[in-house]
Amino acid sequence: MGSDRSPSVPTAASWAPDLRERIDRVPVRVTDAAGRIVSGELPVTVFRPAGPGPFPLALINHGRDWRERGRYGRQRYESAARFFVRKGYAVAVPLRLGYGELAAAGDPETNVRCDQPRYTAALNAAGQQVADVLRFMAAQPDIDASRTVLVGQSVGGLAALAALPQLADVAPAAPTGSAGPAVLAVINVSGGHGGRPEAAASPCRPDVLEQEMSRLGSLQRARARAIPTLWLYADNDHLFGTRWPRQWAQAYQAAGGAMTWRLLPPVGQEGHRLFTDGNDQWQPVVDAFLRPLGVDIPGALLYPPDHDPGRADVADLSALPSSSSSPELQRLYRAFLAAPLPRAFAMNGQSRSSFATGDDAQSRALARCEEGAQAEDPCRLYAVNRTVVWSQP
Repeated sequence: MGSDRSPSVPTAASWAPDLRERIDRVPVRVTDAAGRIVSGELPVTVFRPAGPGPFPLALINHGRDWRERGRYGRQRYESAARFFVRKGYAVAVPLRLGYGELAAAGDPETNVRCDQPRYTAALNAAGQQVADVLRFMAAQPDIDASRTVLVGQSVGGLAALAALPQLADVAPAAPTGSAGPAVLAVINVSGGHGGRPEAAASPCRPDVLEQEMSRLGSLQRARARAIPTLWLYADNDHLFGTRWPRQWAQAYQAAGGAMTWRLLPPVGQEGHRLFTDGNDQWQPVVDAFLRPLGVDIPGALLYPPDHDPGRADVADLSALPSSSSSPELQRLYRAFLAAPLPRAFAMNGQSRSSFATGDDAQSRALARCEEGAQAEDPCRLYAVNRTVVWSQP
């Protein structure tokens, strides 16, 4: 059996009250490769923007590590969730059958044997769960699922693709929207199955998985309009490499699927962690992909130029808003100035402030600042890297 070494094992048990985070339970029932029925209630983490809605939906799907599947925690992908919430989307992140609290029910996503993998059964089971969660979310009164975006990491990326045939009653989203549930696009990040950490870039029978991608692509040919899909991989993905993923994508496209391929620069020491460790790389690409489809609100927080004329000197502590320039804030800001780039400092001009460094620093600084700040003004970025970006609300 292959391992896809999901970077989300286990997840932290944190909460984001500013995103109105909650957990729903969705009953599902699938058939595994041996013909056995596997069923259970999926815990689905849901994030919502401010306001009454209705909100369009982004459905994010986790990857797979069969050796650690019993240790999976509740899935959150908070940085990715914040990206979509900034675009006005509600976000649902299910934990699927065979993982964490649902591990004892069975393992319907196993490929069974490396030399004779059962990819069709595994992806059918994963895709059916994604489709069931979409139908559940579409029934919520504050969700408008007429322009749904399916997203997935590793096996979750292929699960999102495999959900499309399970949604025969769901049409592709029209440019102006439609009345019922409809899929606008699929975003497949580092997608694959049968990965072997002990054999870099040599997944189990990649030729068989290529045939499966061709099958899924051919099912799109029957539609009046194929659903656009974006395939994102990092150049240093050691689990799947880049040769086979490109062939899988080309097979999907040649059979009738609509596919856009993007190979991104290396991410840290392991490019398979693109979705969690390369937010600054993939988020602008997803923004650009979704914009022609009518999703105009940006989700990526782009870094400003190092020097912006007319702004305060980033090292000038006297330029901090006087209403919040306490000794504690100045201490924290000095720590920010001493931190390596990329870095971001967020505050609300009252009592809340925080900073973060590294990938997705701006989103993480804002999230930390918002913790416990619901009774005050929202946090905003004060400085990013070497530039003051603060402006009066």
